[in-house]
Amino acid sequence: MGKTIINGSNDFFDVGGKEGDLMYSFIGNNACGLTKDNVLSGKTVNLSEMYDTMLDGVREFLFGGEFVNIIDKSEGMAPVVKAYTFKKYGITIENVYNKIQGNLSGTTMTTDILFNELKVKYGMTGIDWMYLYNNVNNFHTDDVDILEYIGNRILGNDIYEYFVTEYNLRTMGVVKQVISRNRNNISVDSSIHYINVGWNNGGKKELCLSKFVKSYKQWWRVMTGDKNKNRGDIRDYDVLLNGRNVTEVFPVYCPVFSNLRMNYTSIDFDGKRNLKKCSEIAGYSDKGETWSFASIDRIDSNKGYSYDNIRIISHYANSIKNVGNIDQMRILLRYMDEQNSYF
Repeated sequence: MGKTIINGSNDFFDVGGKEGDLMYSFIGNNACGLTKDNVLSGKTVNLSEMYDTMLDGVREFLFGGEFVNIIDKSEGMAPVVKAYTFKKYGITIENVYNKIQGNLSGTTMTTDILFNELKVKYGMTGIDWMYLYNNVNNFHTDDVDILEYIGNRILGNDIYEYFVTEYNLRTMGVVKQVISRNRNNISVDSSIHYINVGWNNGGKKELCLSKFVKSYKQWWRVMTGDKNKNRGDIRDYDVLLNGRNVTEVFPVYCPVFSNLRMNYTSIDFDGKRNLKKCSEIAGYSDKGETWSFASIDRIDSNKGYSYDNIRIISHYANSIKNVGNIDQMRILLRYMDEQNSYF
């Protein structure tokens, strides 16, 4: 934890700063609107030392659990951090940042400015970016280093392991795109950063951070979030698991065709060719393996989606059985057997 200003004897009130330190006196016109009972009022402060310690405190606040446990973070990360620093130090980190940078008009400290300041002081690996990403509902950054770092970490999850190994799946940097949208009949340009992923020295896809599937829990939330498919009653991930091992519920291979690898990512590695590959390979153990997107299957198609009427199988297998019930499948199978008997 950083030092906390308690009284005028604190080390921040030190006029003997080192060369390069910024000293600031909160007196008269320079008082920054501080009330007289503010501990900084009328004091000369080593802002450089204060800012350095504030960053220590902010890192502890954001990544030590206190921030993610705040119930209402609707106003965003930077405003919450500014309120935290004002309460703790008697002045916001934004105010100190602007004085150190010489921003006379005052620059709004955004989340990305704050992230950059932390990155400069502690380095990319000195900050647990994944902690925030995993614990904050609306994590947003346009910092390309952080985006690529998180992308690489996500690709290290077991959901992607097969594709990293067999398809050489990897991140290839970050690109920025400007998108025009209509708001109240007015064209508004907004920018969005995408993480480039590539595979097999040819395939590539640009994904925004929210489109990366980082866990089976997230995959389940996405797959049950489509209101048009009436899956709302099975959204509770913990109820789905019911104490079972994750691989019991989310199989690595399709339970129907054991040589179809289940793809829980949002990445299509083969495009339209995937259906053809599945048709050629599925069920034939001597033809190797390929992948098929994972899919939620109703055991009894005449019933709705409930925890006791679903299983996860490949999209390919689901598409075959999706057109009819089990009795119709038996009739079709008898027909196919009869036709094959002529050859």
